[in-house]
Amino acid sequence: MIHNWNVSKWLCCALLTGAFGMVSVHSAEFLGIVGKNDWLFLRSELSSPAEAAGHAETISLIGRFNRVLVANGISMAVTMVPLKVRLYAEYLPDNIKLNDYTAGNYERMSKALQAAGVTVIDLNTPFLNSPLRDSETPLFFRLDGHWNFVGAKLAAETFKSGIDANPVLKKALDATPEVAYQMKVGKRKIPSIGRELIALVPPNSGTFAPERIAPVFVSRTQEQNEAKRVPIGITLQGSSFSMEWGGFADALRFMLQRDILNVSVPVTIGSWFGMESYLSSDAFQTQAPKMLIWERAEYAMRAPPDFQFQDPRYVSNNTEWLLRASAWVQAACKPSTVTARLARVGLAANGINMKGEDVVTGPTNENEFIEITFDKPIEKLDYLVARAVTAGSKILIMEGMGPGTATRRFTLNVPGDDATHILKTPLPSNGLGFSKVRVYPGKSDGFTLKDLHICRQPDDILK
Repeated sequence: MIHNWNVSKWLCCALLTGAFGMVSVHSAEFLGIVGKNDWLFLRSELSSPAEAAGHAETISLIGRFNRVLVANGISMAVTMVPLKVRLYAEYLPDNIKLNDYTAGNYERMSKALQAAGVTVIDLNTPFLNSPLRDSETPLFFRLDGHWNFVGAKLAAETFKSGIDANPVLKKALDATPEVAYQMKVGKRKIPSIGRELIALVPPNSGTFAPERIAPVFVSRTQEQNEAKRVPIGITLQGSSFSMEWGGFADALRFMLQRDILNVSVPVTIGSWFGMESYLSSDAFQTQAPKMLIWERAEYAMRAPPDFQFQDPRYVSNNTEWLLRASAWVQAACKPSTVTARLARVGLAANGINMKGEDVVTGPTNENEFIEITFDKPIEKLDYLVARAVTAGSKILIMEGMGPGTATRRFTLNVPGDDATHILKTPLPSNGLGFSKVRVYPGKSDGFTLKDLHICRQPDDILK
């Protein structure tokens, strides 16, 4: 595979900002800032002490999630893409200055993450000190909110140095197979299409000098033999900075000489949902990585899972996100004291669809269900594990109920094909715990649920 970032479609920063609605105090202002020498900036990068609680919650969740990964043999490295407004503060207009909170927040958050036991690869310091920062080939596009390939390559070089200097990460890297990659840089510069911030500044801002950059190509030195494909041991989950067209993923492949599974998502979806989607996928459940790289845009650190200024589909209770993510990471089941069994109601009313303790049915509709009962109320640290087939249905609805607690519905995204997939989910209630749960497979060509049991999360996960 060959990637050329300079001719790829870039994500519009208007979507990026709209997803977060980060600067409601500036609602009457344009989202883009016109700086000096044709430098443009995103207003949402400016932060204040009012956002400290969001930063602290994000750091706490990452720290607890990291403990779960370590306990299950996965090494994680976290990095934050530094703010363009800090890296190029000299180009901000005279009426906008970095406050002390924005200026020092990267270092403050890095220290807090490290104090929580998280391995952090610092990009802020090398980016500020790089001789390329203010050269003819700067690290970010002037007219776009993202880094260009020069910045992406510096980030990958910094990552390589950070891994080499960290015995845990180096051991994880050495446990993954080498794959030879080559890099070629074009001799003739071409016009850059990284210009999305232009759409966010006042319409009377004038014209902006175009940027020209050298095209870069990264590819394997030899074609991959699919019959001899080896498992990928490194996964990159990040923001739009890490998506294939951003350059960072391929720069890492070249610097590390390793294949990398890239599951990054745009900020309109968000890293919390993106990480959970990866953990629940067959890619993770069948072959967990040795190393997980979690790239976070620095400005997005203010937004924990329950951040309200984002698409409601991706908003989640913070604790419940952690419980779900942790359940998916568990490599082995610690048995709960709760026992589950299938009730003879719904699809299993007459036992026709039951095979022992499994349910195997033909086509189902939206109103049909199976019911699982518990011998005592299920607790917050318990989670349900099963193997399921949901042919034709991409959503499972679970409805928890029981005396002393309000009925609650949970929506689980599932592949919807005719293959068997692992299903793991906690069932937190707002009361004494559910005593039963109904599972609605939806409209399907066939539904199977087997190997049902209840497992227990680590006791210290919420501490």
